[in-house]
Amino acid sequence: MQELAVLAASAMATQRRFTAVADNIANANTDGYRKIDVQFKEIISRPNGHSTASYVEDRGLVVDFSGGSLRRTGNPMDVALGSEGFFAVQTEGGDIRYTRRGAFVVNSEGELTTPQGLPVLDNANAPIQIPQNSGVLAIARDGTISTREGQIAQIGVFTFSKEDQNQLLREGDGTFTATQGGANVAESPMIMQGFVESSNVNAVKEMTDMQMVSKAYQRSLTLMRGIEQIEQRAIRTLGETQ
Repeated sequence: MQELAVLAASAMATQRRFTAVADNIANANTDGYRKIDVQFKEIISRPNGHSTASYVEDRGLVVDFSGGSLRRTGNPMDVALGSEGFFAVQTEGGDIRYTRRGAFVVNSEGELTTPQGLPVLDNANAPIQIPQNSGVLAIARDGTISTREGQIAQIGVFTFSKEDQNQLLREGDGTFTATQGGANVAESPMIMQGFVESSNVNAVKEMTDMQMVSKAYQRSLTLMRGIEQIEQRAIRTLGETQ
């Protein structure tokens, strides 16, 4: 039974890893996407005081915040961060989320938003309003937005300490929620107009990982079935001798 428990834990951990790898592959071409992995911890136990059992414990998802490559689009509403940090957007409920995805639009009410309709915020966490008939917007490296009439706003860029960044909670559409600490206004942001940041997923590596994880999962299932068959035969044999 101890062997079955260990193999079951291994199979569950492998399945969790498979799901993460599949998510990465599915988003390999999603701008601003951040690769995920599963963090495990080896647990050593001695259930009967003598023999030792080792199994893995799922410690949750880990996000790889390394930067993706910048891809030129030529669209003046596309911006990419060539530095650390995040853009800030606001949900319908008023919550602030953070994202590296900088494909923005101006809605019918003149607000700068994401394609999903979430308002983009400035450094004071206020929505950015674009005057009507502004023409083509010029966005400087520090996020300052200008029209032919002059400067009108500044796109907010926010950073976190490494510890706080590692605690960001994944949400939908490439956004994150801060779960501890606070966001700081970036001191020297580098915004590139006419570019978007690609996913940081290496699709070839993820495909290789998927094959390895799939084989490991199948091995665990095969071993589990073998142990179950041995136990069933032992039970039948014991019953016949009584």
